[in-house]
Amino acid sequence: MRSNPHMGIKNAVSKTIAYAERNGIKAAFYAAMERIKINSSEKYSYRELSEEVLREQNQEYRLLAETGDAVRFSIVVPLFNTPEVYLKQMIDSVVNQSYGNWELVLADASEKSLDVAISAANDDPRIKYYHLDKNAGISHNTNRGLEKATGDYIGLLDHDDILTPDALYEVSRVIKKSMQKNKLSRFIDCPIRLIYSNEDKFEDEKGVRKFFELHEKPSFNMDLLLSNNYICHFAVMRADIIKRLKLRAKFDGAQDFDLFLRCCSEAALSMDMASGHIVHIDKVLYHWRCHRASTAANPASKTYAYEAGQAAIADVLKSNNINGEVVQLPHLGFYRVNYERGILQERDDVACVGGKLVNKKGRVAGGIYKKDKTAPFKNMPVSYSGGLQHRAVLTQDCYAVDIRSMAIDSLYKDIYKDVVGIDYVDTFTDPKADTTALFTGMSEDEIIDKSVRFCEEIKKRGKRVVWDPQIIKRV
Repeated sequence: MRSNPHMGIKNAVSKTIAYAERNGIKAAFYAAMERIKINSSEKYSYRELSEEVLREQNQEYRLLAETGDAVRFSIVVPLFNTPEVYLKQMIDSVVNQSYGNWELVLADASEKSLDVAISAANDDPRIKYYHLDKNAGISHNTNRGLEKATGDYIGLLDHDDILTPDALYEVSRVIKKSMQKNKLSRFIDCPIRLIYSNEDKFEDEKGVRKFFELHEKPSFNMDLLLSNNYICHFAVMRADIIKRLKLRAKFDGAQDFDLFLRCCSEAALSMDMASGHIVHIDKVLYHWRCHRASTAANPASKTYAYEAGQAAIADVLKSNNINGEVVQLPHLGFYRVNYERGILQERDDVACVGGKLVNKKGRVAGGIYKKDKTAPFKNMPVSYSGGLQHRAVLTQDCYAVDIRSMAIDSLYKDIYKDVVGIDYVDTFTDPKADTTALFTGMSEDEIIDKSVRFCEEIKKRGKRVVWDPQIIKRV
């Protein structure tokens, strides 16, 4: 399918106007240049799977179904005055799944019943249509749908978006692998509580469907989730967990974000090896529709949602006895937690935090490192936000941070000395720390190597390493 750079540029203009109103013309200018450059160079093109591949997936599902071991999915969709063409496309995207053990639960709060939905339910017994007695809001309406769901895992789908035909197949593979690895027979015992995928955006223009703005997501990252709802779509949760947590009306507009925060914090803030509970599928399984009223096309169309997101983060912090203030960043939907006593004092799961290194030319010199010791965002201007997802300015878990801007839990000072070769000095919060003198005689490569090795020791002990790019260290 074709990509659409023009749609991306058009979105950039509308977003820039809203950004300028909030943050000023100068800041908006630089943000717009970054966004337009990204969209102009975007070469993303969604490639549909061949009919042959989908037939093979369906055959694999049929063989699995014969054994009685096929996980059952419920797709819950709250409806409200959904345009017929969007509704039909959404339903068709579920009906056309290569994996067949599903039910589609349509919870309709429209004043009048939607004929397209009624007809679909009459044609396919897997489609369950419920006309609600009133419109009580997105959370309440979705919860009514959850009450009707009978699947082992439940996915949430917006009424005007669509799934890729392999979406449930790919999710089922992840669950099957975990079940086999843990030698389980009941899906309720599966340790996986949440599965999420990559996504993109699309528009229908004169009968031609165009895809753009691929959102490639990282593996589970608790601190990134505290900065932004990067999980978003497609998300599937174990049925008993989502039915227990439910959606909360006081967070309408960010009800899914609130749900993800609560679901993930149960597994992650206690450091119960979240990687086994929360799984990312590195494939596009969800297409997010763009139209004038949608948040996908214009984030400012639902500004109340970002205030609800801010409140949801604050709530999960409070629930976990973490003291901190949540503030909104210049880009809508992105946040920062300012910890009352500092992250190391407020978070038992974090043992190391580091900042952004900037050279004399005002370019990013490092501070955050991957396993291969490369530095994301290196040589970019200090003002660079990180593209469409702004990850260069968001607090996040990472593989390693740099000892030239690092604070650690005092319990790990001996390990620091063993790895780095000198006594620990806080170079993160102490502005007077002279890193040139501290690490004299060490080459750049040696400093990075020691940084990575120390952080690996921290992670071996089940603790997080966090990068805070708002803290800048000149090197």
